[in-house]
Amino acid sequence: MIRILIFLLMIILFAGSITYFASLDSRVAGEAFGYKFDGPSGLIGGALFAAFLIVIYITHKIKDIMALPAKIRAHDKEVRRNRGIAALTRGLEAVAVGDAADAAHHAKVAQRHLDDLALTRLLGAQAAHLSGDEAAARGAYTAMLGAPETEFLGLKGLYLQAMAKGDLAAARGHAERAFGLRSNARWAFDSVIELGLERGAWGEARDAIARGRRNNLIAADKADRATAALLTADAYAAHLSDDNKAALADVEAALKLAPSFAPAAVLAARLYGEAGKVGKAAKIIELAFTAQAHPAYIQIYDKLYTDENVERRVEHLRKLATKNPSCREAKLLQARADNLMSEWTSAIKALEPLLTDAPTALEYSLMASAVAGLGGEDEARIWLERAAAAPRDPRPGAEGEFHFTREGWARLVRDYMDFARLAPPPLEDIAAGVSAEEIRLLTAPKAPVEPSVAAPIQGENEEIAQQYPPSQPAPPADEPALQPSHDGDEEITDDEDVERIAAEARKVS
Repeated sequence: MIRILIFLLMIILFAGSITYFASLDSRVAGEAFGYKFDGPSGLIGGALFAAFLIVIYITHKIKDIMALPAKIRAHDKEVRRNRGIAALTRGLEAVAVGDAADAAHHAKVAQRHLDDLALTRLLGAQAAHLSGDEAAARGAYTAMLGAPETEFLGLKGLYLQAMAKGDLAAARGHAERAFGLRSNARWAFDSVIELGLERGAWGEARDAIARGRRNNLIAADKADRATAALLTADAYAAHLSDDNKAALADVEAALKLAPSFAPAAVLAARLYGEAGKVGKAAKIIELAFTAQAHPAYIQIYDKLYTDENVERRVEHLRKLATKNPSCREAKLLQARADNLMSEWTSAIKALEPLLTDAPTALEYSLMASAVAGLGGEDEARIWLERAAAAPRDPRPGAEGEFHFTREGWARLVRDYMDFARLAPPPLEDIAAGVSAEEIRLLTAPKAPVEPSVAAPIQGENEEIAQQYPPSQPAPPADEPALQPSHDGDEEITDDEDVERIAAEARKVS
């Protein structure tokens, strides 16, 4: 529609121009280049206007003719580019399906037709990798480092090659360089963290986590836990080097991020306790115990008050138990306090629910102490035997100390960062504990044995008199002795029966 309108306007303009020039009745006379002319002004004006239009048209055509070679070259370039893109597409498809020969063929075609070295080099490197030519692939990846637009891709390819060869030093260098280029690259971030943990570079891992947090590569809570664990690892290293000032600064920073992180709380309490700041050390343990109980807190907390009398120690232990009364460790604290106060029955009562539910050596040891106080060392022997055979608490630091190797710290950082735990769950469950009935039998005090009042019996019937008590008449010497009944429904009639059942329970256990 617009073209028709333009065409009509041109016709109107042309007709108007002719009419205008024809209406002119004047004449124009002049001389130019030795020629004289004289004619109607309309005719001369129309001729000049027509000549102007002809010049414009001829100029336009000449311009088109001069641009023709460039158009031909552009057309050829477009054809080559289309062929290269098609070859690149088919080459990437071949890489996806693992066809090394087809990928290499299309990579050569793409390199011949495309000027974009980034894509063609990447395809060539992947084709070489598929065909097993690692040297060619490494050369292609290395060539990609020379251009800013391909440097990151080249670094990733070199990193994967180094990891496949087990060259962790080279892999670390490539990952760190890539992370410097693209701090939002997930693979580079994960690699820097993992390789830093592998070689114990806790500070470098912390810096990487801080950068990853700024780029939303890691959640804030995970970043805080990881930073706290890494600071604690540095603190233990400083403590081993007798740099307690640096160790204390690191654990304090760690506890600000994760107040319930047991290794940090234990080391901080130990350092403050050695410095004479018992109150501050106890406060750290109390806060950590309230957030998440751990058996190491019991050991370190009790050590803080070893110089005080028993009553004060017990008071502190019971105070700690009230900070988290529903946890298992609170009952252990109660039993420990009761044993210190010689309140054996109360200690046994506190330990009963723990012994029925996957007990460890600690619960059996505390029960042995309570039973020994109540009934003597002989009564406690069976509990000591069970303590020796029972599994230890599988949690790290359950004995009150955290001593990890470099690999141990690396695993701890990973587990605490990802799952907020100190170690993976054990592969094997702790065996079932002791039943409540058996606990009551094994902890029941022995009945006192009354001395016999019968007169000594002399002669050939002395053996029969010793076998039967005075309350039971012995059979005549010429009659066979009655055998005791072994019926399964035998009733418990006196204290000797209770003692016999308890003895049988000990043998079974």
